[in-house]
Amino acid sequence: MATATRAVAGASRSSSVTAEDVLRAAGHIVETRGIDALTMRGLAEDLGVAVTSIYWHVGNRDALLDGLVDRLLDRMETLVADGVTPAARIASLARQLRRTLLDRQHLVALAHERGRAPAMFLPVQRAMATELASAGVDGPDAALALRSLQVHVISSVLMERAGSRSSVRSGPDTASPDHPDRDLIATPSNPADYATVFEFGLDALLRRIMEP
Repeated sequence: MATATRAVAGASRSSSVTAEDVLRAAGHIVETRGIDALTMRGLAEDLGVAVTSIYWHVGNRDALLDGLVDRLLDRMETLVADGVTPAARIASLARQLRRTLLDRQHLVALAHERGRAPAMFLPVQRAMATELASAGVDGPDAALALRSLQVHVISSVLMERAGSRSSVRSGPDTASPDHPDRDLIATPSNPADYATVFEFGLDALLRRIMEP
C-alpha cells in the first residue's frame, strides 16, 4: 500500500510540472552552476519528479539545451527601445543588451556554441536600425554604426567578466613616478567602474554616429 501511495504521489508531482517549469529550472541551474552541472537526473531531483517526466516534456538533453537557447532568443525579442530621441532609444537598447549578456552569460555562451549567436543579436540590431533610419542614418553608415555599437557592448561585457575574475584591476600603463598627472598614476590601484566606462564610450559613439 505504501509503495502504491508513493507511486501515485510521484505521478501527481510529474503531472503538475510543465515544459516551462522544466526549462525555467534548467536555466537556473545553468546560470548558477554552469552548463556542466545540468544533468537530466539532477534536474528531475530539483523538480521532485521522475527523470522520465523530464524526457516527456522536453526530450533529451540536446533538445533541452535547444529549448534554453530558444528562451534566451525570446528574451531578446522583449528588449524595447525607450527614450525621446533616436540616440536615447538606441542607448536604452545597448544598455538592455549589455545587462542581458551579463545576467545570462552561460546561456549566451551556449547560444554561441550552438551557432545561434547571429539570431540572438538580430532583434536588437533591427530595433537599432529602425532608430538609425529615423535619425537619417542608413546604408553603409548604418551598417558601420550597428557593428560599432555591438562591438562596444560585447567588449564591455567581456571586460567586466574578466575584471570580476581577476583580483588585480589595472588602468593605463602609467607606472612612471615622473608622470605629471598624479590622479592618473593612482588609477591602476582603483577598481574599474565598468558601467561608467561603458556609458562614457556609448555617449562618445552615439555623438559620432549622429553627427550631421
